[in-house]
Amino acid sequence: MSPLSRDRLLIGLAPSRVTLVQVRGRLRSRVVARHDIACTPSGSGEAWRDAVTALQGAIGALRNGAAEAFVVLSNHYARYALLPWSHELSGADEEQAYARHHFLRIYGPRANTWTLRASAAPAGAPRVAAGVDSGLLEALAGSFGAGKGAKLVSVQPYLMAAFNRWRSAFPAAGAWLLLLEPGRACLALQSGGRWRSLHNARGAFASSAELATLLERERHQVDGEVPELVLLHRGPPAGAPLQAPGWRLQALPYVEGRFGPLLAAA
Repeated sequence: MSPLSRDRLLIGLAPSRVTLVQVRGRLRSRVVARHDIACTPSGSGEAWRDAVTALQGAIGALRNGAAEAFVVLSNHYARYALLPWSHELSGADEEQAYARHHFLRIYGPRANTWTLRASAAPAGAPRVAAGVDSGLLEALAGSFGAGKGAKLVSVQPYLMAAFNRWRSAFPAAGAWLLLLEPGRACLALQSGGRWRSLHNARGAFASSAELATLLERERHQVDGEVPELVLLHRGPPAGAPLQAPGWRLQALPYVEGRFGPLLAAA
């Protein structure tokens, strides 16, 4: 089978729901199937275990070995840090040690069990780094392969996947990127071609007042002027429009079949 004809399986993994969207074709892609699996976290063991178990059952029912799987992880399953630029680093090992040092300082010894990845950045600019439980990544890798319904191609935290999808929406003056999920808000600021702020907060943030409080709090954490534009994604069903006095909220669209279905499950 030609790589251009293979199905893609877009997967969103979140604590309360696992979503799979099966897409056929590349040049003229179309959604051929969608599966939503509700999860009820048991509260025992790793926080991600119930969602992975639900995913494994759904994959086993597909039996489509030609599919390539792309997983987007809820921000519930990721921890982030802005890594200051260092001109003293040389090579991947030193960069990994540098990232590990920062994560241990912020999150403590539990960060020793995480797999860390950092984004590229211009010289002198901070980099966004993400930490994901290595056990979760191992469980995902073991969920795919020969005879298991699909081949795993990519695993990305929601923040990184969303920025890669919508980076062209950021104006030259910069903007905030706000990702809302049930029980969590991830807010990041990029301006002047660099990341300036990043906060992955637990909470409902379901009302305009809560959202305004979050934005104002983060505004005061950043030195200098900050843009008023907020690129907001909350996924359908979006509910009532959110507002925040003094801010310009711009909703980001969801295009099913072209991006991770977590953005529809939020």
